Amino acid sequence: MVFTHHFRPSLLRTVASELCGAKGRNFQQIRPSRLASTWMQDAHEMSGTLGLSGRIHILGVGNIGTFVAHSLASRPSPPPITLLMHHAGAYSSWLSRKECLTIQSNGLDDSKTGFDVNVFHEGTWRSLPFGNKEDDGLPVERLSISENIARRIADLPNSEEDKEPIECLIVSVKAPVTAMALENVCHRLTPQSTVLFLQNGMGAIEEINEKVFPDPSRRPHYMFGIISHGLYYKEHFYITQAGVGTMILGPELPRNSESLALNDKEPEWAPSTKYLLRTLTLTPPLVAVAEPSSSLLLHQLEKLAMNSIINPLTVLLNCHNGDLLYNYSITRVMRLLLFEISSVICSLPELQGIPGIESRFSPERLRGMAMQLANKTAKNKSSMLQDVLAGKVTEIEYMNGYIVRRGEELGIKCVVNYMIKHLVIAKQQGLKRKESTAIPFDLTDDFHDTDTT
Repeated sequence: MVFTHHFRPSLLRTVASELCGAKGRNFQQIRPSRLASTWMQDAHEMSGTLGLSGRIHILGVGNIGTFVAHSLASRPSPPPITLLMHHAGAYSSWLSRKECLTIQSNGLDDSKTGFDVNVFHEGTWRSLPFGNKEDDGLPVERLSISENIARRIADLPNSEEDKEPIECLIVSVKAPVTAMALENVCHRLTPQSTVLFLQNGMGAIEEINEKVFPDPSRRPHYMFGIISHGLYYKEHFYITQAGVGTMILGPELPRNSESLALNDKEPEWAPSTKYLLRTLTLTPPLVAVAEPSSSLLLHQLEKLAMNSIINPLTVLLNCHNGDLLYNYSITRVMRLLLFEISSVICSLPELQGIPGIESRFSPERLRGMAMQLANKTAKNKSSMLQDVLAGKVTEIEYMNGYIVRRGEELGIKCVVNYMIKHLVIAKQQGLKRKESTAIPFDLTDDFHDTDTT
């Protein structure tokens, strides 16, 4: 197997966590070479110089959201953090965990507290500061845990409504539900706000702009991130960090831009973007680095290519990642997928004029990356397979589906990606219909994909 000089092992680490995260290197090996004193800078001082409150809201407290919130709380001077929960059930689980986030690493648990919470209840966001316990005459210590939780859930309608504008929002929910999740909080975002998206796949932003922020003048600033830490779910607000990776951050591509090659100068960042980027890069556990939008997009496309190969094929075979290496027929399908993916990416108008694109996204190079990644995470199950087995919505529409949609725009028929996408959807729907006798039919013969399943 031959790799070109463009091959970058860091990209394998970037997607390794998504394919069940091979263990990362030791923290001391990859920690950025910054002076310790820079890590001790006060978040309040940073936000004050930019005229901000410094509060960071987090939407989606799954593996990534828990890890980011826990890491921020580990700072010597942590910023105020608010966790956004969309229903009372999540708040109940939060109370049962004693209002703390826990990360297990090397067999040891590290718990952090002090987080404020907003719960979306009866159409409004309810503000619940850390440790908030309403006293109706009974000493809290005399109540059982279940009684205390029940009382606090019952008090939700009486809690204060939070109308405070959100300056910095980190979104870590899955791509299929991002637009829906943002609809309930978009009224608290302003054109001066910054939203950081930490999720897989591509194409969610177009959906968000269409459904949530149709007026460009009222949109917040966007940032994107690629995270490669090996994170595994144990229970609500409790995860395991199996391997240390990195977080690559960057602002959105300049609006009304057709080609990255024409944007040699990065635009001036908004104060909220500067603050969020600086806070995250100065948070040691995240191992975060900032890159320009042009570089970040190339990382995103490489990760998209890897996810569009390994994720769906492991779903269709119901196998571990490494099993893809020993099946000749699957390698033939993989090759066909790669030809389409390479053709679409190399034809994207936003990449035209960038030297080395054809080589960087050649089918052979992408195949080499996919094979090495499958070998690196051989004993793991992809995140998409885990979603299918758990009955959750997959991100296939934002992986292979994205390739199909962009191909249609460019006049490229991605037949294999189209088929793979619908096979994954059929696999997921088939599990849900095991007890049903209904047989769905689609009598249309139009190739154009309008399915939004």
